Amino acid sequence: MTNSSMDFTRILDELRTGVKSEFTLEAENFPEFFEVWRSYPYQNAIVGEAHQGGKITYRKSDEDNA
Repeated sequence: MTNSSMDFTRILDELRTGVKSEFTLEAENFPEFFEVWRSYPYQNAIVGEAHQGGKITYRKSDEDNA
């Protein structure tokens, strides 16, 4: 696991629990984020919306399964 300036697990947990309303991921951080995302146990609780330029905004799903 690489050292990161962002704790993606914490960010995902904050989205899932409502501490954060959204998180925008820059394209250059996606590979590192994906390594966390692929093993995150509550993927269904978070949705992502892609934007031009490779940015993705993540937020809590309306159908929270967590």
